[in-house]
Amino acid sequence: RDRPFPRPVVLLSGGETTVTLRGRGKGGRNSEFLLSLALGLDGMAGVTALAADTDGIDGSEDNAGGFADGGTVARIRAAGADPRALLDGNDAWTALDLAGDLLVTGPTGTNVNDFRAILIS
Repeated sequence: RDRPFPRPVVLLSGGETTVTLRGRGKGGRNSEFLLSLALGLDGMAGVTALAADTDGIDGSEDNAGGFADGGTVARIRAAGADPRALLDGNDAWTALDLAGDLLVTGPTGTNVNDFRAILIS
C-alpha cells in the first residue's frame, strides 16, 4: 500500500527472535522465522526475505539462515512435505532445504548478530 514508505523498500531488523520448542526438528531461529513468514506470504508476489546469523550457523545445522518468498511454500509442497507440519515440529531446516532456500556460508568467525532483510518490490 506504499505506506509508510513507497516501494521498493527494504525492512531491516536485528537480534535473536524467540522460538517456542514443540518438536525435535532441525534448524534455528532464522529458519523458523523464514518458514513462518513463508506461510504468510504463500502465493504473494513482490516480497523476498533473507534471515541469517553472522557467524554462519543458525541453530543446529550448517546453514547461516535462508531465504523465503511467495513461492517457498509451493516448493515445499511440490517436494512432498507439509510446511505447517514442519513448522509445528520445529523442522524449518528441512522445509527450507526442500525448497532450495537455505543459505550456507560456512562458519565466518564473526558473531555480531542475527539479521533480517525483507525486500518489498
